[in-house]
Amino acid sequence: MDQKKPVAEADVPSLTPPKNMLDDDWSRRLIGEWETTAESDVGQFKNWAKGRGRMTVEPGLGGQFLIRKMKGRATEISDEYVQYLRESRHTSEEEIAKLRELPFENLELHTLDPATGRIVAYLFDSWRCVAKGTGTRSGDTETIEWEWSVAGRGTSVRTTDGVGDDRLAVVERYTLPDGVVMEDRVQMTRVR
Repeated sequence: MDQKKPVAEADVPSLTPPKNMLDDDWSRRLIGEWETTAESDVGQFKNWAKGRGRMTVEPGLGGQFLIRKMKGRATEISDEYVQYLRESRHTSEEEIAKLRELPFENLELHTLDPATGRIVAYLFDSWRCVAKGTGTRSGDTETIEWEWSVAGRGTSVRTTDGVGDDRLAVVERYTLPDGVVMEDRVQMTRVR
C-alpha cells in the first residue's frame, strides 16, 4: 500500500512570479523603436552586403522578457560578391536580383536567469534559423554568445554598445561550420 509521505516545505515550489529583473537601465534604454543600418563581411568579401531596417523592443509576457522584432532588407550587394555568385555558384540573374533586395525578419526573446543574472535569449528568423544565446551586461555593453540550429549552423558572439541614450553599435561575429567568418556591423538610432 502506498502511504502518503508528509511533504517537506522545501519540496513545494514557490508560486510567486520572479521579481521583474528587466526593470533596469539597460532594458529601459532598449525599449522603443530603432532605425538600423548594417554592413557585412563574409570570408574574403568585405562589405558584401548592406541593409536597412527597423527594430522594435517592448516588454512582454508579464514584463519577464524583452521582445525584439526586426524587419529589414538588403540595399546593396557588392559587385565582387555578385561576380563570385555568377562565376563560382552559377547563380541566375533572377536570383541575384532577388538577393539585392532580400527581405529579412527576426524575433528575439531576452530575459535574465534569476539564479545567475545571466542573459538568456532565443532568436528566430525568416531564414528559419533558430539560436539560443547566453550572455552578460556590464555598464553600456551587452555580450551574447549564440549557438545556431535548424537552418542556421555555427556560433556567433554579438556585442552591443550603448552610445548615449539614442544610439547602439552592434558587432556580431559568426563562425560558420566550414570555418568561414562573417561579421555584421549594425548602427541603430532611436526613432523619436
